[in-house]
Amino acid sequence: MLFRVRKSSIEQPRSSFCPSLAVIADVMRLSENIAGVTILAFGNGAPDIFTSIVSGSDEGIIMFTELIGAGVFVTAIIAGSVAVVKPFRVNLKPLMRDACFYIISVCWISYVVRDETIHLWEACSFILCYVLFIAVVVAMQVYDNREASLKSRIPSVPDPDVLRAYLANKDTATIPKIPMRKRAYGLRTKLDVAIATELKREKGRTNVRIAESEEEENVDRPEGLFREFLYDINPIGREDWVNANRIFKFILIIRAPVMFLLQLFIPLVNPTAAKKGWSKLLNCFQLCVTPTLALFLLNAWSGHIGPVPVLPIFLVLGTAFGVTVFLITHVDRIPKYHNVFAFTGFLAAMLTVYLVAGEVMAVLQCVGYAFSISDAMLGITFLAWGNSVGDMISNIAIARQGFPRMGYAACFGGPMFNTLLGLGLTYGIAASQHPNHRTKMRMSDMAPGCFAFLLCSLLASIIYLNITGAVARKSYGYLLYSLYFVFILIQFLSEFRIIHPLGTDHRPEDNID
Repeated sequence: MLFRVRKSSIEQPRSSFCPSLAVIADVMRLSENIAGVTILAFGNGAPDIFTSIVSGSDEGIIMFTELIGAGVFVTAIIAGSVAVVKPFRVNLKPLMRDACFYIISVCWISYVVRDETIHLWEACSFILCYVLFIAVVVAMQVYDNREASLKSRIPSVPDPDVLRAYLANKDTATIPKIPMRKRAYGLRTKLDVAIATELKREKGRTNVRIAESEEEENVDRPEGLFREFLYDINPIGREDWVNANRIFKFILIIRAPVMFLLQLFIPLVNPTAAKKGWSKLLNCFQLCVTPTLALFLLNAWSGHIGPVPVLPIFLVLGTAFGVTVFLITHVDRIPKYHNVFAFTGFLAAMLTVYLVAGEVMAVLQCVGYAFSISDAMLGITFLAWGNSVGDMISNIAIARQGFPRMGYAACFGGPMFNTLLGLGLTYGIAASQHPNHRTKMRMSDMAPGCFAFLLCSLLASIIYLNITGAVARKSYGYLLYSLYFVFILIQFLSEFRIIHPLGTDHRPEDNID
């Protein structure tokens, strides 16, 4: 998928984000709640955030309406689709927390932008709103952990022999196991990591096995340094090809050139793959060339550190690291520091998303100019859909696997993160460069309608789920579908000037008292 309007340039680096960020969160010993609202939220929201940053405040209409329009799409279409695919019982307390924070954030944003001027402190307040949300999440987790520990206390076993007998005869057949994948990259990469994380959360970290050692040995991977390298850089995996229908086979063929480059230059640590994605020659090659490639992508290759050009420095250091790792590692044994590649992959994927976001904005502007589509409409439709359709497919797939709560959980915190961080960083950077620490923004006539329907979607979820006792039925999904249909219908009618946009005063000035 090459741009999600062009569908996948953004989506594939995001799938690299998911396993790498899961590993980073585990290395940093972040709890699942904290990781979910910080580093994992950033990984999922990277396209929206980077699109906002590269657009800048000068093109604020398309960026602003994309963030709010994507919020309507996620909280209505994606949340509704999860309920339609797999009705489930919602955990009401986190939902109320996320939805109420989102409502407060939307109201604060609408108040700040009413005069089309954003001061530096106002931009910072958007980021501080999310920091406050993180603090509330942490406080609730501490309270819940304390309550759980009090309820789960059991009397200690006075006889150590009894305890040893219990542990020796404990049934391990019921411990869930995550299927082992042959390759680090694949169509199911994000889904596998998400399900593994959910099983660990539900069953307890010590009760989940990703794979047994004998299963790793039986994984049908080619042996040998060069054969393994060629297998891992193949952009179309045999397992994906066999299991794909005609549509996905076409997508696999279309995205193959992009996937080849991504697999060649971006390291990926995947806990659900054989050897956690360790491929000796490929990983060492990435250490040699990826830092130098990053210089060219950032257009910083001509810089100097003192009198010495920066390009040969990066090339020599990268080659030295790559050769050193090659000499001290084994083909069939995962090195102890393999998780470091997750951080390298994160930075490389982040750079890729940033660069692709700039190209996406350029393409959208050309499309808007060619077809006379307003920036606001581009943001609400093409860009909002493109940045959200990948999440929709993933969340529906997770729901079909029996984890609807997980697919639903990110439908409120995720767009709130994107909106607050996207607006806060974009306008904060612009305001900090102005002598008066403020910046002007361009508002669209469609913005009030976006705010109104986003609030309607959030309030509809709160009211419905409280009435039904926190049960998300299919009717909940159809209700949200109806809201989004009305929203997009009004926006299209406004775009073609059949009706006036919501919130605009269309009376002639001489008739206004």
